[in-house]
Amino acid sequence: MTDSSISPSHPAGLSRALDNFLTRHRIGVWRVVVTFVLASLLFGHSRWDGTWVSPLLLTLGMLGVSLATVGRLWCALYISGRKNNTLVTSGPYSLCRHPLYVCNLLGILGLGAMTESLAVTAVLALAFALMYPAVIRTEDRFLASAFPEFAEYARRTPAFFPRLSLYRGESTWTVHVSSFQRNIADSVWFLGLSVVVESFDLFHDAGVLRAVVTLA
Repeated sequence: MTDSSISPSHPAGLSRALDNFLTRHRIGVWRVVVTFVLASLLFGHSRWDGTWVSPLLLTLGMLGVSLATVGRLWCALYISGRKNNTLVTSGPYSLCRHPLYVCNLLGILGLGAMTESLAVTAVLALAFALMYPAVIRTEDRFLASAFPEFAEYARRTPAFFPRLSLYRGESTWTVHVSSFQRNIADSVWFLGLSVVVESFDLFHDAGVLRAVVTLA
């Protein structure tokens, strides 16, 4: 049975339809999740504030956000201007097939840690776990249909968890500057959100905001 012959009522067809739905609407879902997180920070304060756990979470959070930002910029150098017309298999894409999403997870967990709330971090991690496997499957299907060499690339390269022994760089690489510049904004938004998260904490400490709930 070919892909085009799979009926929407077939289990594989239903799974593909769900994958496509989550892929199309992931930005909207993230907006809802981020709104929930910001509301939690507006009305809640961490139970760990003032304990040794607080600076630990903040440090881990800053590390995660920093790695995510640098990693996304590294990916953007390789993928900018090539996303739909070239199968990029070197640099970060030699380590795994979806390094951008690895960076997203690092940034999401980093932001969660910076809220100093394990509950908020768990919500962010759950949202990622529910959506991004579907996004990865959808993108893999597109790449398989667009590039005959993808099958060999997928055979040797893990989808998500990087394998450092596979790293292969380039001595020279042409960067699509205009496309890379557009991708810079997409790569640094974790930094912007981290500033917002810390601002809520500062406002609570200064008494500008009053917490009505304690965040675990």
